[in-house]
Amino acid sequence: MFFVEARYHRDPRRAGAQVRYIAHREEGLTDGRRRELYGIGERYRALRGDEPAIRQSLREDGRGLRNPAYFRFILIVDNPTAQRFQRLDGFLSERVLRDAVEKTFRGEARGAQGVFAVHQHGGQDRPAHPHVHAVLSPRFENRMAVHISPVRIQRIKERWEREVLGGLQRQERRLDRGREALGRLPVPDQRERDERRLLPVLPRRATSRRDGQLELFPATRRPVRLVQANGWVRRYLRFGRHGVRWQQAPEKAARRAVFRVATRAMPKQMRDVIGLLRGLRGLALRQR
Repeated sequence: MFFVEARYHRDPRRAGAQVRYIAHREEGLTDGRRRELYGIGERYRALRGDEPAIRQSLREDGRGLRNPAYFRFILIVDNPTAQRFQRLDGFLSERVLRDAVEKTFRGEARGAQGVFAVHQHGGQDRPAHPHVHAVLSPRFENRMAVHISPVRIQRIKERWEREVLGGLQRQERRLDRGREALGRLPVPDQRERDERRLLPVLPRRATSRRDGQLELFPATRRPVRLVQANGWVRRYLRFGRHGVRWQQAPEKAARRAVFRVATRAMPKQMRDVIGLLRGLRGLALRQR
């Protein structure tokens, strides 16, 4: 059986202390860390967990009311449901509880606003036990004073139980479908896994040509054949007396053609420097 504890007081300063408590009180939560504060209602959701601003808003909502009622709810799941939550990680558990809290207050306490925090620690001799602490403003969203009757609290408890069980069941179905899909996948044997691991690592070998030399550009065979068969392309890429190189050494001619096209797109100063360097290289070869 699920449990919902609802208490109220009329002290704005105590409400601020309760917000501080639900944000920082947790086993293992040290070094100034805090739990995430989530808003109930548009106004408190817009604060985005700003703890000082939330405490200030709660105090301001109590002004002008003779007897402001600050409700604090503790929404707890039973032991079998807590054991089911152990199948989920912390993120999914918090997501299920967040959705359940928002749907519960929106459905059974429409107009209520405030903040809540999700706690997932257990107690002494008890494993992790997810539960929620919520502090409500003394005013509804329409600025009317809050009054929550015992009948309304009982409806909140019943709705809380339905929403938690429904969200938990949806997450469990997703986990089961994922495990079934993984179970249907064929597991490759050791030989197939080794082949898949080695194939992308093996380098591409250089092939040898008919004249005994290594062919370092095997991917250029088809483009070179197209150039040799197309007379217009050959005339377009022929540079002076070097046009016969397409028949003698097509790969070398293709590299020279690409180099000339690239240098023509360069500024004149860069072309002059490249020409000077090529001239010095030719002079050194002639001196040998």
